[in-house]
Amino acid sequence: MRLEWPVYAFTACVFLTFALSVQFLSLGDGAVVGLFVLLTVAYAWVAWLMVKQKAVLELHSYTACNTCGELTPSQGKYCMNCGADLDSV
Repeated sequence: MRLEWPVYAFTACVFLTFALSVQFLSLGDGAVVGLFVLLTVAYAWVAWLMVKQKAVLELHSYTACNTCGELTPSQGKYCMNCGADLDSV
């Protein structure tokens, strides 16, 4: 299982920031919508960047596929990328 924990941590921070901003600041409707849009765009950009950089926490071992070279979980029978049989690895 690949857990993209930095993405989840950043998501929690974004929504906490939004909730605290709405709760403790007297913001008008336009400011709330603007803050939500700004935080959503920031979240999407950082999440995309983290996934692109493969900022992941590995929870189990991976095996390189002999056919395509991509990493796939070692307990699987087939490559998750190309479908090749991993028994020959």
